[in-house]
Amino acid sequence: MEYQLSLDRGQNIANHTQPTVAPAFKANLAYSQQLNRQISTIYSLTRLLNSRQKLDSQLTMILNETNRILDADFSVFYLLNDRRKEIWPHFLWEGKLMQLRQPLGNSIAEYVLEHGKTVNVADAYNDPRYRTEIAKLGQVPIRSFLIVPITNRNGKISGCLQVINKRQGAFDQKDTQCLMVVADLIALAIQGNLMNGKADECRRLESEISRAVDIQRQLLPAKVPQLPGYEMFAFNQPSTFVGGDYYDFFPFPRTMSFVMADVSGKGVPAALLTANLHASLHAYASEINTCKEIVRKINNHFYLYTASDMFATFFWANLNHQTHRFKYVNAGHIPPIIIKKDGTMSKLKSGGLPIGIVDEFEYEQSEVKLSRGDTMLLFTDGITEVTNQRNEQFGKNRLREVIAQNSHLPPKELGKMLLNQVRMFSRSANYPDDMTLIILKRN
Repeated sequence: MEYQLSLDRGQNIANHTQPTVAPAFKANLAYSQQLNRQISTIYSLTRLLNSRQKLDSQLTMILNETNRILDADFSVFYLLNDRRKEIWPHFLWEGKLMQLRQPLGNSIAEYVLEHGKTVNVADAYNDPRYRTEIAKLGQVPIRSFLIVPITNRNGKISGCLQVINKRQGAFDQKDTQCLMVVADLIALAIQGNLMNGKADECRRLESEISRAVDIQRQLLPAKVPQLPGYEMFAFNQPSTFVGGDYYDFFPFPRTMSFVMADVSGKGVPAALLTANLHASLHAYASEINTCKEIVRKINNHFYLYTASDMFATFFWANLNHQTHRFKYVNAGHIPPIIIKKDGTMSKLKSGGLPIGIVDEFEYEQSEVKLSRGDTMLLFTDGITEVTNQRNEQFGKNRLREVIAQNSHLPPKELGKMLLNQVRMFSRSANYPDDMTLIILKRN
């Protein structure tokens, strides 16, 4: 069998009828599920790096999963051998890892190796730069490809990774980010084998996977939706660690649902669980018509599909902006604060344990009615637990003082005032936890 290697040469929640799910909603759901699959797969591959499997087995799984999560026909990993002035392509053929050797030449792979630049070609045959360099791998023509450099721990380019033929559409920026993460994983796999699997290489894992967390952060709302008769402000800032704060909005014809969650732990596992939570909520939100039931459903899902030591505080609410009834379930989250027009404050009580601790837990649903001038604050403990140079926490009392003195401001101005006070108190650009804040005010 001859292998031609010139391939690189070249609300239903508020007692009304269930609305029809719009095409845009379905597209967003499919997109978020795709991102969740990508992140989950990358996390699984990082666990593979800690196994005792040989490099060939690791590369086989990585290339196979790369084809799947990027929806590509083929993946090719090129390893540069500087000493021999050769490039060694690795690819899967009939399920087996094949390795070939060829002298350094003037192909696209060598261009990436020399310049360290990503190359993305959507239509290879019609691109004059590559038309003459495109051939076939087996019997399948190359229509499009994406190729990224691979660098070792010293910052030197040691290879490149190529995906070929996106089955639908063209490779985009999100695909590039994902492929760069996979390229980093291959670099770690090679280094781990060369260094006999020394543990110090694994410490690089979180910094290399931070790009995957950038994808996860795209699951947060791009903007705050408009709500008749209300003003809203939302803010989220990750800490120096990758983490698990999550908030979202679910608009319906007469209502809007809100969610805020804080997943336990730090790092990539917490970020992946927020992606899992996002996908679950977008799957259930339009199907379940009570706050109590959706929290029960999410709790069961979290309990079944997460580790026993992982949980999340969770607040789900639904506001009818015609009747101004605010129904909610608070599953162990910091109680949101309501500031009345006369300046008095009250807290929304908790309705049960955080999600993921006990299966089939019976949550309590509560309800309040928002009057004109009422302001509501939903936040995570990243705000109140910010510390200063004397290791004092900002605390809930300081938070209440700030909002009491500035409750007359619109939500956007109040939010900026509060966050500015937190920064002045901390006098640091780094925070030990993610910070998330939503302010809602009835005009």
